[in-house]
Amino acid sequence: MRRLNDAIRVGTVTLPYSNRCLGWRLPDGSICKNQILAQQIAEFCNEQKRKHS
Repeated sequence: MRRLNDAIRVGTVTLPYSNRCLGWRLPDGSICKNQILAQQIAEFCNEQKRKHS
């Protein structure tokens, strides 16, 4: 992530930034406007993927 509105990438998980909603789109379809929370959710999702692989 180089700019504030870039997608958040952790391992194989990518949370794209929505310019329309001004937040990151989560896997369940909701929007998270807090960058730190979105990063933590991406890390959690990546960890879950690794456990189930």
